Amino acid sequence: MGFIGNILDMAAPPSDARAPAPPPLDALQSLVNTWFGRVTTGEGDEGLQSPADLARWCRERGTDIADREVAGPDLEVARAVREGIRAALARHNDAEQPADVAALDRLDQVAAGLQLHTAFDGGGSGPRLEPHDSTPVRRLMATLLGTAVLADRDRTWQRLKVCREPRCRAAFYDTSRNNSGVWCSMSACGAAAKQRAFVERRRAKNAAARRAAAP
Repeated sequence: MGFIGNILDMAAPPSDARAPAPPPLDALQSLVNTWFGRVTTGEGDEGLQSPADLARWCRERGTDIADREVAGPDLEVARAVREGIRAALARHNDAEQPADVAALDRLDQVAAGLQLHTAFDGGGSGPRLEPHDSTPVRRLMATLLGTAVLADRDRTWQRLKVCREPRCRAAFYDTSRNNSGVWCSMSACGAAAKQRAFVERRRAKNAAARRAAAP
């Protein structure tokens, strides 16, 4: 999948579509982008409306799980992790929103119950982080949070960002040399921001002209 962002707002993917994040960050990006906003309407698309939706997403990420193994509390945990990660990624791009504070607080609460331990085996693969026994969804969420910690250490975490367009907030991976990307797509969200700035400048200019012409 070449474009990660506001593809549903467009007839075709934009020419500047970004590639997905490299593994294993692509799983975090995929989770965040189970919800993103539509720039054209200001509304959001929710991809995790039900436990069955979550089970389907887990299978797409390689977790062998049946619909019956996912319950309402699992869906609540997955959404809390998703929105907490979105809030954390927004900090990488000056894209914070007021609701992010509560999302991060909720993530801290949920993460306390998603524990990992260090595992070793004799196969020579080295130490690895493994989730404690729990539901399949909770194990996957714990693994994703562990991915964030490891990505922070290898300096790829800062490249996973949330689009600065507040009506979008899709996650994208910034491959620019100086890590300066701010939009999931310059031709979609970047263009929308430029248009909004133009309208605001014109409005301010017209207001100033009216004040100057007033007696």
